[in-house]
Amino acid sequence: MKRIYFFSALASFLAALAFSQPKLSLDKPEVDLGTIYGGVKKTGTFTLKNIGNDTLRIISVRPTCGCTTVKQPKAFLLPGESDVAEFEFNSAGYRGKVEKHVNINTNDPTSQYIDVKILADVREILQPVNGTINGTSMLFFNNVIVGNKTTQTVGLKNVSNMPIVVIGDSVSSSELALKINTHTLRPNDTLSIQITLQPQKTGSAYEHCYILTNHKNQPVVEIQVKYFGIKEN
Repeated sequence: MKRIYFFSALASFLAALAFSQPKLSLDKPEVDLGTIYGGVKKTGTFTLKNIGNDTLRIISVRPTCGCTTVKQPKAFLLPGESDVAEFEFNSAGYRGKVEKHVNINTNDPTSQYIDVKILADVREILQPVNGTINGTSMLFFNNVIVGNKTTQTVGLKNVSNMPIVVIGDSVSSSELALKINTHTLRPNDTLSIQITLQPQKTGSAYEHCYILTNHKNQPVVEIQVKYFGIKEN
C-alpha cells in the first residue's frame, strides 16, 4: 500500500512539474507614438508580465534598428511579477509613416520570440528637396580621399504656413563645415546649405549637421552625413 501511495505521489509531482512553466504577457502588441517632427526623439513604454507559474527569464529585448534604443527590463520575473521596458525612437532621417520593432526573447516555451511594433508619423517643417538621398535628410559622400575637402549643397524647404528663422547651426565633428545662404525663410522658401567634408579616417562613418530654428515643433533639423574615406594612391 505504501508503494502505491509513493508512486501516486511521484506521478502527481511529475505532472505538476510538467505543467510548471513561465508565460509572457504584453500589455500591448504595438505602441503608436503619434505625430513626431523630424529629428525629435520620443519615448514610449510597454509592460512585460509573467502570467505563468514558473520564473520567466528575459533573455534579450532588442530593437531591430539603430534609430531605437531600449532600457532593459529585469532579467527575471517571478510568477505574477511585471516590469516596464522603456524605449526611445529617434526620428532623424525618416519621413511619413514609420514602423519599427523591438524583439523580445524569453524562456516562455510557447512563445520564445515575440515583438512589439512601434508606429510613428514623422513630419517636417523644413523638408529636403535636393542633394540628399531619396528626399530624406541623409547625405552621402562616396570615396573621399582622407585629408581632402569636398562640398555638396542641399536644400531644405519651408513647408509650414509661417516664417521660420534659422538661429544657428552645429556639426558633430571638425570634419564637417556648414555655410548657409539665408537665416529667414518665408513659406515655400528654400534654405541652401553647403556642407564641406574633410575626412580624417578611412572607411565608412556617420556624422551629423544640425540646423537650429525658432519653430517650437522642430527646433532642431538634423542632416545625417555618411561618408567613405579612402587613402590617396
